[in-house]
Amino acid sequence: MAEENRRRKDRWGLFLLIWTLVLLLIGAGCCFVLYQYLSVYEDTRPEPVVEAYLAENNTEQLLTAARNNVRLEVTEFEDASDLFDAYLSSIDTDRSLTYRFSSKDSDDQHLVYIIYCGNSEICSLVLIPEDDSPGFDRHHWKISDVRCAPITEMLPSLNVVVDALAGEELSLNDIVLTADYITDSDIPIPDLNKVESSLSPEPHLVRYEVGPLYGEIKVSDERGNTLSPVGDAADGTLRFSVSAETHSLRIRTPEDLHVFVNGVELGPEDVVSSTLGVLEGLDVYTQGASCLTNIYELNGLYTVPTVTAVDAEGRNVTPVAAAENNFTFFHPGDAVTEEILRPSAEQFFNAYMDYSAHAYDATRYYNLLNRILPKTYLYEYVSTSDQAMYWASGTSTEYKDLRYENFHKVSDYCCTCTVIYSADMTATSWYEQYSYSLENAYELAFVSERGNWYCAAMNVITAS
Repeated sequence: MAEENRRRKDRWGLFLLIWTLVLLLIGAGCCFVLYQYLSVYEDTRPEPVVEAYLAENNTEQLLTAARNNVRLEVTEFEDASDLFDAYLSSIDTDRSLTYRFSSKDSDDQHLVYIIYCGNSEICSLVLIPEDDSPGFDRHHWKISDVRCAPITEMLPSLNVVVDALAGEELSLNDIVLTADYITDSDIPIPDLNKVESSLSPEPHLVRYEVGPLYGEIKVSDERGNTLSPVGDAADGTLRFSVSAETHSLRIRTPEDLHVFVNGVELGPEDVVSSTLGVLEGLDVYTQGASCLTNIYELNGLYTVPTVTAVDAEGRNVTPVAAAENNFTFFHPGDAVTEEILRPSAEQFFNAYMDYSAHAYDATRYYNLLNRILPKTYLYEYVSTSDQAMYWASGTSTEYKDLRYENFHKVSDYCCTCTVIYSADMTATSWYEQYSYSLENAYELAFVSERGNWYCAAMNVITAS
């Protein structure tokens, strides 16, 4: 029995020895594996790669790399690099660099570390694994990208809304706004006048919307004027309203002509005044003919107006004088009246220009006076002008254009015409000589007495 117990104890002791040896071997193996793992782990940590990169590159080098890899989603009206530089200008780049791992931007194949200068985020380092693995499914890491900070997430943003007349060319930050940014293409304009309310389509506003924008915002119209926003941007939207440049229209025309603006005929309600004009005071010679000249005015036109006129027979009438939105019409001439009146008109105008261009000379003075109807305002004006002419320079005239037009018979004793000219003038006095150009137009009224035609009135035609 005792022998049996001894043998059992020996077997148990042998078992314990063997098991202890096995455990020691397992422990030694585990320690070796753990040591190897810790060695690989330490060797493959990404932080030393980040630290080494920061040690080898100063802040300016780091930011240069970031500028070369700007990845910001902005509209075509802003430059991502410019925004990044503007952001950096507000940061003290002399402060120390620190980093932080970004778990939300990282995955198994990309580790992202955010780099700070002081408390301000300036860029991110992106690490990717190298091809060879030292084991334990660990990798060595290398820098693949230096990305600028996502500053659009940190900067305040605004949306821009611009209302403008359809067809108006607008620019945002000096880049033309295209139809791609129109969100409403038919915003009515209230209180259009009858000329424009009859157009198809009517003048209307369109709305542009752009955003988000993070930097400077400059809205310009097609004339290069920088617009000011309407109100503030408390709701995150900056609004602009382009005050459309409206046009004013002034038309001077005989009352029996039909005048159209953009195809719409003007009526008596559009007449602001009527006058006898150059025929003022010549009633005895007009024999009751309709001689009134109407002045039409239209204001607040959003479109550039097209003005046309026709006479009672439906013939088109060309304006004699037309500046921007100012028109003067006369009756179209007829050949019979021109044949009768043209010699007298030429003789009077030549005498007038000859007298006006020289110091007083009795021959020139009477040559002009004898071609004017006595007892008229024009006769009195010329007859008392001799004193002023003493100081006039001798002026030579070289016509570039000289036209006698619109010969119109008012009655058997009264006719009108126009003279339009463009000339180079050279004035000479005892101490200097100078040249200038002159353009002018006149409306003339002639009266027949004793078989001769005399100038009875003279008006300067202006386009204003």
